[in-house]
Amino acid sequence: MSTLTITIDERLRLVTAVLAASSWPAEEQAQLTHAVHPQAKQVRHFVQPFASHPAVSGANEALLNGVPLTDLFSAARRCTWPGFAPTMPLPNVLKINDWVQSLADFARESSILTLLWGPQTAVWQEATAALQTIVPDDRLLTALGQLGDVGAKTAVTLMPNLVFPALTPVVATAGDTLALLLPPPKAVGESPPWPFDEDPGWVVAIAAEQLAPHLLAGELAALDAASKPVAIHLAAAHCLATLLDDYEAQAYLLRATKAHHLPQLPALFAQLQDSVAGGNGRALATIFMS
Repeated sequence: MSTLTITIDERLRLVTAVLAASSWPAEEQAQLTHAVHPQAKQVRHFVQPFASHPAVSGANEALLNGVPLTDLFSAARRCTWPGFAPTMPLPNVLKINDWVQSLADFARESSILTLLWGPQTAVWQEATAALQTIVPDDRLLTALGQLGDVGAKTAVTLMPNLVFPALTPVVATAGDTLALLLPPPKAVGESPPWPFDEDPGWVVAIAAEQLAPHLLAGELAALDAASKPVAIHLAAAHCLATLLDDYEAQAYLLRATKAHHLPQLPALFAQLQDSVAGGNGRALATIFMS
């Protein structure tokens, strides 16, 4: 059975700081104007003297070349802390070995762990505790496991990301582990983001949407391209119904139906719930075969 832990991974948090010094914040604002968490502002100010550091220039080069953020975070996840010595093959990205070594140097030169994040411990503990109240145990993974074969045991880490990227979650992979970096929910307009526990439904839905493609990869691989996003929405709704209540699930389905023009979602969800209640261990695949 897969396990879920909510914690701060220093390797991944360091990458968020490197991104704060890179071109990423400006690119993100160009995509959608938004306010960021106060921690993101503090980190960005702290790392400005290191904007020309090789770790930052390497990140900028990777972003310019279209390297996805998941590859950068996965590379860091596959290394030791704080030395960033690779413990397994890194993503197939140009100069990635040099880049992870530059991360170790960035941590040493900036002393960010002791000078900034040490005094900010309470902020990160508060965010971690908020997630813990929403996802207190392995129930999210158990709910996904009701829908299909989640395969071998996977250790999942859920980490609050108060820095960058501020608009999008990122999944970092390393062997049989997954780490989901989750930013706080974006508020309306240009207000600062909400605390996680202000919108538990958003947290559960986004976590399920991000983890389902990895934990239910076998089930999704059997579906055509049009059915895969439908299946992920159904998985998220099932997790909402299981961890929160049916109202949250139905509200999510309504939003997804309108946003993605998927009028079939409510009827398919009813079929899915019947299949789960009937003890069908491959409920997700079953409804697409009927």
